[in-house]
Amino acid sequence: MSFSANAVLAKSRAVYGRRLTREDYARLASMKSVSDVCEYLRQTPRYEKALSDVNSRTIHRGRLEELLKRAVYDVFESFHIFDYSNCRSYFKFIVARVEIEQMIAAVSAVISKSSDYYIAALPQFIAEHSYFDLPAIASAENIKTAAEILRKTPYCSGKKIKKMLSEAAATGELSIPEFESELYAEYYLNLLKLIENEFHGREKKEFKTAVLRTIDMENVVFIYRKAQFSGMTSGENRASLIPFKYRLSAEETEELAKEKSVEKIALYLEKKGFYGTNPETIELLTDSISQRELEKKLRLSQSPAVVYFALTQCLLIEMKNIRTLIEGVRYGLSGTEILKMLVI
Repeated sequence: MSFSANAVLAKSRAVYGRRLTREDYARLASMKSVSDVCEYLRQTPRYEKALSDVNSRTIHRGRLEELLKRAVYDVFESFHIFDYSNCRSYFKFIVARVEIEQMIAAVSAVISKSSDYYIAALPQFIAEHSYFDLPAIASAENIKTAAEILRKTPYCSGKKIKKMLSEAAATGELSIPEFESELYAEYYLNLLKLIENEFHGREKKEFKTAVLRTIDMENVVFIYRKAQFSGMTSGENRASLIPFKYRLSAEETEELAKEKSVEKIALYLEKKGFYGTNPETIELLTDSISQRELEKKLRLSQSPAVVYFALTQCLLIEMKNIRTLIEGVRYGLSGTEILKMLVI
């Protein structure tokens, strides 16, 4: 193994070693204000640098979350110092994931006519790194105009999504769930192609398995939400799934979505080898399942790309935890209530 590959392994594990602990979360959950949360985070090894120049007493929630997101993004980008091309290739998919999330938010802003709010809330570091003009999408007068802009972006090159946008440009209508589904299907198709072409042997199998496990969990969440909150038919639900799997077939995922009890879903997933710790909501269940496996990869894998992938996913789960925690503190929830809403 090369020096750079070893360095990626060591750095990934060192970064994860500075993660927030159970004790940190318990203390944060007991805070009384966003300022208190900010001050505590500023004293942790994980966020000390990112918040070093911040005035905790005057910071607002949006600004704090932007700084924390920037800190996570900077961690991902810092791996560029290593001459390890596979990690550099994967970094493009981290950027892509952020941009896809923002594209969905921008189109949603057009539909809800909340472009000003979207543009004001768009983190500056995302605007700086984006390969296309996100504010221009959000500022489109209607879906027809937005669709024309989207067709020129690198994430809308697949046949299905091109057809969807052509129809949107003609009719002025676009289903956000279907648009989101197609974007992520294309995203994972390209990521799996990267793994197939640039990795070999055991490392390829391990990386591919890690990605497919992630897809299984995303499909469970997506179709569960659809089944509970929309009037789509079974066929429409199944067609909207990301078309790749690890252990859960489309039929199994669809059957799970019909079950309203998250605890019963957790029991079924255990039989398939997916072990989670928090069945409070479907999102908490699947994130806890993912984190358990990702932490194992961080400890045991000898593949720099797999360990880097696991690190990125774990830090994104930590970011979700912090957003939830901040909201819980803002709305005066008890520490016990907040901790139930976290993956720890």
